[in-house]
Amino acid sequence: MRIHALIITLAAAALAACSPPSTQKTEPPAEAGANRAIPDPAAVVSALYAPYIVADAQAPALADAAPWSAQMQADIAAMHTRTGDGDGPSLDFDPIIDAQDFQLSNILATTDAVVEGSHAVVRAQFNNIGEPQVVVYDLVWEDGRWKVDNIRTDEWDMRTIVTTPS
Repeated sequence: MRIHALIITLAAAALAACSPPSTQKTEPPAEAGANRAIPDPAAVVSALYAPYIVADAQAPALADAAPWSAQMQADIAAMHTRTGDGDGPSLDFDPIIDAQDFQLSNILATTDAVVEGSHAVVRAQFNNIGEPQVVVYDLVWEDGRWKVDNIRTDEWDMRTIVTTPS
C-alpha cells in the first residue's frame, strides 16, 4: 500500500509541475508605491481617439484634447496668447488626427520605445476618411502618469508650431 500511495503522490506532483502557470495577475500592495508597474504609454494615446469615433462627435478643444506635459501646456497657452494678440502662429488643424475633418477607423497605437518612468514614443496609425495616417507622440512621465509632450508627423512638429512666432 505504501508504494501505491507513493505513486499517487508522485503522479500528483508531476501533474502540478506540468500544469501551465496561473495567468491571474495580482496587483502589488498599495504600499509598494514606486514598485508598481508603469502602464503602457500606448494606452494613453489610444484613449485620445475615443472622442473621434463617436458619431457626429466634435473634436475636443486643444487644451482638453490630451493630458499635456507641463511644458506643452505652457507652450499652448503662450501660443493662444500670441494668436489673440495677432502674432500667430495659429494651429489650424487638429494634431491628434493630423486634419480638420475626421471619420476615423482602424485605430492602432503602439509603443515604439520606452524608458520606464522617463519618456516614451508611441505611434498611432489609423484611417481618416479612408486615407492612412501616422502620428507620433512623445510622452513624458510626470505626476505619476504619462503625459503628451509633443505630437509630430514627417511633415510637422507640434512643439515647433506652438513655439514659433510668425
